[in-house]
Amino acid sequence: MFRKVDAGDGAGPGDPGRGLAARRARIRQRGDYQRLVLIAALFGAAAGSYPVTVLSASLPRIADDLGAADSTITWVIAAPLLAFAVVTPIVGKVGDLYGHRRTYLVSFSIGTVLAFATALAWDTTSLIVLRTIAQAAKAASGPSAMAMILSVYPHRDRTRALGIWAAVVALSPALGVVTGGPLIEWIGWRSLFIVQGCTVLVALVVGIFVAPETRRRSGIRFDIPGAITLGVGVGSLLLAVNRGISWGWSNPIVLTAAIVAPLSLALFVRVETRTEAPLLPPALMRRRAFTRPMLAQAVLQSGYMGAMVMAPFLLERRWGFRPTIIGLAMLPRPLSFAFCARLGSHHDPRHGARRVAVTGMLVFALAMVLAGIGAHQRWLFVFLCGAMLAGAGSGYIRPTIANAVTSAAGDDDLGIAGGSMNMLQQIGAAVGITVLTALMADAVDGTRFLLLHLVAAGTGIVAAILATGIEDAPKPHE
Repeated sequence: MFRKVDAGDGAGPGDPGRGLAARRARIRQRGDYQRLVLIAALFGAAAGSYPVTVLSASLPRIADDLGAADSTITWVIAAPLLAFAVVTPIVGKVGDLYGHRRTYLVSFSIGTVLAFATALAWDTTSLIVLRTIAQAAKAASGPSAMAMILSVYPHRDRTRALGIWAAVVALSPALGVVTGGPLIEWIGWRSLFIVQGCTVLVALVVGIFVAPETRRRSGIRFDIPGAITLGVGVGSLLLAVNRGISWGWSNPIVLTAAIVAPLSLALFVRVETRTEAPLLPPALMRRRAFTRPMLAQAVLQSGYMGAMVMAPFLLERRWGFRPTIIGLAMLPRPLSFAFCARLGSHHDPRHGARRVAVTGMLVFALAMVLAGIGAHQRWLFVFLCGAMLAGAGSGYIRPTIANAVTSAAGDDDLGIAGGSMNMLQQIGAAVGITVLTALMADAVDGTRFLLLHLVAAGTGIVAAILATGIEDAPKPHE
């Protein structure tokens, strides 16, 4: 049913691809090939997440430059999250069926062109649309890169590899602050997308030589009806949530989306139970070990991302900081995320997934209370400590959640597992960003910011309760 695609397929004598195939074959024979795959995949993932923090910190300046309202400019962050939520499970399944190497390289080829195009945005709408399409094009980098990493690592080493993965993805936005902040101050925010385009291009070239091919499934058709119904359902749900607060729940578009979402998702469930090759196998969705970690992570992500996008507005309104200073003030969050992701990857095999997950989520809840007090009292040090602890709590659980989900899915469904996990994370993030920024409005007083951080703390507590149901995997035998 499966066949392993050799790097030299089709590269016979005189074939133009023979030299490339030979170089790839030599690279595969290296003793450090696992590490090379990890580095290549991580560089690709980092290229996609590079601008997130500094772009968030620059939203007030971009809004002034383009003449946009705060509620509109947040779509520069929120809309790509929506696109990721819709696209990632679909491209994850494409990778499972047709090979993650091919999916990864095609995704980055398109993403390179669109990243450069985003720098040419002429108004708010074009910026949002171009960045959303660019990020959607790179959506395969998440599930496909994760699947490629896991395909070359044995089960006993996967949590640690995922810990490195989470650390690099977190450090990438921090690097964006260090390099992108001054660029934005000196040249303007468009330079950020030029730098991103260059990094994506480098990731593409490295991937051509290093990315491994994963098993392809022959004789299985892609579930087009399932992809359409899932995409329409998730997209409609997120549209209704995002625009319901801003446009009003009686708005015709919001009402239509609110009606279409459950109908489409119900149709998706029906399609999946009747097709021979479902996009998301019903048996997998009934597996508690697969769904519970994703759900807990999604709830936590709503508070984490909502607070992160709210932070630059808070720092500008409460302390009057400029974008570069705002970016630097936001650095403790991704730095602590990266450090604690590595820490969590070591603790997971020792203490179990349930304990690691619950601990990290409760740390996040405490962090939000601390950050809220700092914002209320205008105690910058206290606020920064809260932000740092928020990153620590979220990072600590990330490799554990990823390992629990992918282990429950099995090696044949790594792509759809990673895609489903990303989908729920992005849904949670989009909901959190929408709700907290809508409640924030134009507030400048500390009481409002305190209450919003308490709401975010509540998501951490709910997530911890859900995480108590996570099943601990058997300890690996060394």
